[in-house]
Amino acid sequence: MTTDPTVAALGRSVSRALRRIDTVDTNLLQLASDVAALRALLGRAEPAEEPKAAGVRSWLLATDTVQAVKDAADLVDWVGRVYVRYTRAQLSSCWLWHPEAIEELWWLRWAHAEAYHPENGSWMRAGDWHDRQRPGVERRLNGLLGKCSLSRHADRNGRHADVVEPVPPPLADHHAAVAAHWVSVRTAGPVPTEDVLAEAEQAEYTQHRGSR
Repeated sequence: MTTDPTVAALGRSVSRALRRIDTVDTNLLQLASDVAALRALLGRAEPAEEPKAAGVRSWLLATDTVQAVKDAADLVDWVGRVYVRYTRAQLSSCWLWHPEAIEELWWLRWAHAEAYHPENGSWMRAGDWHDRQRPGVERRLNGLLGKCSLSRHADRNGRHADVVEPVPPPLADHHAAVAAHWVSVRTAGPVPTEDVLAEAEQAEYTQHRGSR
């Protein structure tokens, strides 16, 4: 009996289709097995630890020694990985001896963390950090540290240190009188006495000498 060529061709096509279906089934079973294995592996793996926000803390107001040491170590790490990567963002040898420099870098470090936070960060925040915040800190620190070195912080060879602690706010002891006058009279005052004027002149003289 002679087989119709059309029927034979159709039979061969069906056989090929069945083999492809068997292959697809095998691949699907393998894929399902791989997905299940991957899901089990991810379930056992510990989630990646995200950097914890430091909270809004001021270095200038720090009182906890342990926390301050941790903050300083975190800042040094970030400064090395991020801040000094920018061409003009260089620090003098004495930058850690300038509390105001640490304060500037401290807030910039956490503004950077907020800008690139995996959940709350945004490209707008990142852009603001690059365009406004970082250049502002860089400009102020370059002005502060540009001509400074650690040797200027110490007495050497009979010469006093060039960088010294700032003097207290002038006439600070009169804060109570000024506050009471403001609340009761609502004008700037009270009228300074001769003794207060003399104290002010001495403070201005000290400030003038320190700024030379």
